[in-house]
Amino acid sequence: MKRFRWFVASAMLGLFSATCSTIPSASAQDDEKPFGLGSKAPALDIEHWVSNGHDAFKPVSEFQPGHVYVVEFWATWCGPCIASMPHLAETQEKYKDKKVQLISVSDEDLDTVTEFLEGNVRGSEDKTYAQLTSAYCLTTDPDKSVYADYMEAANQNGIPTAFIVGKKGLVEWIGHPMEMDEPLEQIVADKWDLEAAIKKAEEAAKAQQALQEVFGKFQQGEFEEGLELLDKVISATKDEQMAAQLRGLKLNVMMQTGSFEEADVIPVAKEVLKSVEAQPMSVNNIAWMIYEKAEEGFFTDKPFLGEVAAMAEKAAAAAGKEEDWQVWDTAGHLYFLAENLEKALESQKKAAANPASEQAPEVAEFLKKLEGLKK
Repeated sequence: MKRFRWFVASAMLGLFSATCSTIPSASAQDDEKPFGLGSKAPALDIEHWVSNGHDAFKPVSEFQPGHVYVVEFWATWCGPCIASMPHLAETQEKYKDKKVQLISVSDEDLDTVTEFLEGNVRGSEDKTYAQLTSAYCLTTDPDKSVYADYMEAANQNGIPTAFIVGKKGLVEWIGHPMEMDEPLEQIVADKWDLEAAIKKAEEAAKAQQALQEVFGKFQQGEFEEGLELLDKVISATKDEQMAAQLRGLKLNVMMQTGSFEEADVIPVAKEVLKSVEAQPMSVNNIAWMIYEKAEEGFFTDKPFLGEVAAMAEKAAAAAGKEEDWQVWDTAGHLYFLAENLEKALESQKKAAANPASEQAPEVAEFLKKLEGLKK
């Protein structure tokens, strides 16, 4: 059965992607400090303005006080950028009367962008990308001057990336455009705490630097030493979301490397599960990983497996209808390994109640197995 697994490599990539948008930054522009949150937003020198929000906006060079701008970087070859376009259009529509202008910038040539825009939106036969993106300002800047002023200056290496320029002309947020809803709403409403955002960014940058040393230990096979350093990073991390990711990385290392005993891993697994107990699908991912390791013979403690099954059962009750079958299925498998056939059957029946899932045949097959054991 296909499930998400937290391998060490993917966890490392996830941590870096989570922090690459929160670089060290200054509360005011200063030549001795890097460009980032709190910096004065550079003027825009964009060559081609392809769309203008149905004539609602004019080309921008200098940012107007009292207005909010989203400067987003994209490319025609970038799948996540294209997937973000509907959200960008919806966001501009939501804020069109609130002095918010969304400017999307590609560094490709005009012909490449124009040709892309002529194509139909994926999954739609009657709407082109030109029509979709006409809701906001879509531009192209082949000389890459704006890219240099923003992306390179802020040490941003991946797209799509959005910069929110606040009412005072300062960069107030940097990140993936699909994650900008809350900060944008607060910035427009004058409720955004820029200083707190700066502190969080600085903390993330320090954690990333410390993680370089941690990953170096892991790559050299020095897992115990690496985990000691990782524990220090976790203790110093005030961002609970990042701390949870780091605990997940620790659990991954302990389970996947073969350098640790079950008795050493169980307390860490419990800690990780508790830290994400309010996130049903995170509980599911970790619980399934524990199930797979139990199948391999790593986990043999039946009470522990029953405890994890109970957490998965609780998470299933809180999950959305389209996802709960996965968590019920995880609970069923874990209860089975914990030798609690009654609970395994109860959970698996709930998993099988969603026949529309891609893995419905596998879910049904396991339920049939459990029912056979009951006879």
